[in-house]
Amino acid sequence: MTKDFIKRNRVYIALLCFIILANVLPRIIEKSEPIYGTLTEETVKPKVDERGGTFVDFREAAERSKKLEGVLKGSRPLYFFYVFLNLAIVFLFLLGLAVDGYFLFKKSRREKIFEKHAPSNPPPWEIGDICKIAILTLTAGYIFFAAFSFFTGVLESLLEVKFQFYDNENFRMVFDTIILDAIVFLVILGFLRRGYKKSLPDLGFSGKNLRKNILYGVAGYLALIPVIVAIGIVVYVILNFLKITPPPQPIVGLFLAESNTGLIYVSSIIAVFFGPVIEEIFFRGVMYNAVKRKIGVFWGITITSVLFSFLHTHAVTYFLVGFLPIAILGAALAYLYEKTGSLIPSITLHVLNNVGSVIMVFTFKYFNSLTGS
Repeated sequence: MTKDFIKRNRVYIALLCFIILANVLPRIIEKSEPIYGTLTEETVKPKVDERGGTFVDFREAAERSKKLEGVLKGSRPLYFFYVFLNLAIVFLFLLGLAVDGYFLFKKSRREKIFEKHAPSNPPPWEIGDICKIAILTLTAGYIFFAAFSFFTGVLESLLEVKFQFYDNENFRMVFDTIILDAIVFLVILGFLRRGYKKSLPDLGFSGKNLRKNILYGVAGYLALIPVIVAIGIVVYVILNFLKITPPPQPIVGLFLAESNTGLIYVSSIIAVFFGPVIEEIFFRGVMYNAVKRKIGVFWGITITSVLFSFLHTHAVTYFLVGFLPIAILGAALAYLYEKTGSLIPSITLHVLNNVGSVIMVFTFKYFNSLTGS
């Protein structure tokens, strides 16, 4: 049986060996940096001034608040903006509580909250398919970045110039993220068409009942706000008590540290639109269906949510802050997909969550600039 498995999957086993060697060899020969792009943590971690992070303790928060109040007193438009922002946050929180109450009421009466409109028979993904998609994506990524490095080196030699753009770590993170997301998307399309004779609508990525599915995503986002806020407050108190100061996520660090407006715009588009679409296709359309098919809905939601969170919070210090909120977000996304059979609600919720996060980061950065923090 082992021989049959090796024979059937010899190509993927060979590619896996290539990936392992590509990671191990640069460290063995002590090169300063591998030839590929963001496939290591070092190449995706932007340089961030720790003082410009989003986490502050109680004392510093009080000092910044006092300083900000002094600035706002001298500008009526800024003061009204600050008041409006706080009222908007309170309104969304209360609206989220109302939505949660409505959902609980519907549940208590055993009424359906969501209607399933999309096809309920997605491709019969296997756990092995997830591994194959990961192996093909990483292999294609290594090959692309190796070729990219080689050809840019050749061009630099022929033209006798130095391309400075790729030396910027923030640009490199954005560029490499785009490439890897595109590769994941193409690999999944290949599996759908060649392996299962299916297309994206069979995963639930369809415009059918678009308005209702978007509304489900909006309702899911509102319902999630009070939960995430409550967890955030608890985590904040615990971190202050333990005197732990976690760094921001790499993309948040980019927004805080980068001064290139064009790069910030591109990064925002990736974070708000491109990333959520690719992640929902992979985590919910592929991974969730594969795990659910093997061990059921509950464990499918649980395992994929944990993996979703872990891949977003693999840095130990940020893991303490982000793991639980992102895991709950992942569970909500999987739940919506399970109940509606469509990726549109989960994509909508994911996009709204990222939009809210980006707005908060830019607002934080703007107020920091006013106070000189």
